[in-house]
Amino acid sequence: MNETIVIIGGGAGGMTTASQLKKISPEKRVVVFDKGPYVSWAGCPTPYYIAEELPFKSVVHFTPEFFRGRGIEIYENHKVIKIDKENKKIMVEGKEINGEFGYDKLVLSLGGKSFVPKIKNYNNKLENLFKLSHAVEAEKIKDYIDNKKPKKAVVVGSGFIGLEMAEAFKQRGLDVVIVEAMDKIFPTLNENFRKILLDKMKEKDIKLLLNEKVVEIKNKDNKVTKLIFESGNYIEADIFLLAIGLRPNLDLLIESGFELEDNKLETNEKFETKYKDIYALGDMVYNKNLITKKEVYAPFGDVADKQGIILSKILSGKNVQWRGIIGTFATSFFDIKIAKTGLTYDEALKEGYNVKSINVTGVPKVSGFKDSTKGTMEIIYDDDKKIILGASMLGYEAVAQFIDQVAIAITYKISIEDLFYVDYAYSPTNASVWNPLVVAYRKACK
Repeated sequence: MNETIVIIGGGAGGMTTASQLKKISPEKRVVVFDKGPYVSWAGCPTPYYIAEELPFKSVVHFTPEFFRGRGIEIYENHKVIKIDKENKKIMVEGKEINGEFGYDKLVLSLGGKSFVPKIKNYNNKLENLFKLSHAVEAEKIKDYIDNKKPKKAVVVGSGFIGLEMAEAFKQRGLDVVIVEAMDKIFPTLNENFRKILLDKMKEKDIKLLLNEKVVEIKNKDNKVTKLIFESGNYIEADIFLLAIGLRPNLDLLIESGFELEDNKLETNEKFETKYKDIYALGDMVYNKNLITKKEVYAPFGDVADKQGIILSKILSGKNVQWRGIIGTFATSFFDIKIAKTGLTYDEALKEGYNVKSINVTGVPKVSGFKDSTKGTMEIIYDDDKKIILGASMLGYEAVAQFIDQVAIAITYKISIEDLFYVDYAYSPTNASVWNPLVVAYRKACK
């Protein structure tokens, strides 16, 4: 009898696993359950869909019928309410399947969920209070803006989602206030880079409130009227977004009696949990940092996709494993592009490196062109071994591509001297003669 692989969760990790597994091992029965109406959805494009810069097709890539046509059994709008790991069954609530469903191997791809701290009177049913970690939530936010025509938005949190959604609200014509409990935004960036972002906020007339922690919600007629801060101050608006961060979605596991250490689901390099024939990947698990060897949380779609490719091979019997990450990311705030990889200066110090930092310029084309822009990259390196430990960059073009070069260098521990000897492309219309890694050699290897 063919092996049945059940996947819970139809996001990036789950659907990549399902699709690749069916290609490699078409004889296996691949079954996907998702509690919502969509599979093959992506969270990262959602702010731009809300801003009306991207179509919904960029958020939900394919329909369930698309995957059914490729031999994958999809059960959307089917909620898994319990996992019986001893008897290798799940309990499902749905129209087509309502009850027990057996598996040979189980893949958990439950994703992440928005973190909500203890806030008095918090209620996830309040109609103008939103979170954003799923395509369905993006639809609700956009629908609210389209139909209720709010004038003022408050975004709680100034990380990825916070800044991207502040931009989205502004693009939709709302007055925007960002509320941050810390004394700074984007703590992984240096002070000069943060200042550039703060200047952009002023230019776009976005107000920023620092050192303001939300402790209470005031509501009337099922709508938030104001947020109360620990300081005693408050703020009023028409629409509110909690963008404080993401956490692994472990609710189903807790309901099913899984043993979790420090509220984490432990997995090994083959995505195996401590429970036989149960695997987990994506935003619900932690990853090994290749530099520090410590477990870190990296809820990014590209990471989940790559994990899905590796897990599909493992489930097909191939001897491969997941290596880990170094914390590479990219985002933007209006026309400013932001990217980072590896360790910050302070993180490198804590790891015991002889840390030095240099600033270099990245230019996508010769500066004489009217549309030429340049970015600034901060490179963190070990002065003894002359290897790069991390880098961050702000600019207006090709920022992620420059950081990708550094990510390769960090991953494979290529020395700054060896990076100098790479034969980089040069063309006045495509790239500067001074690649940032060549400049790094001139500054670090004197």
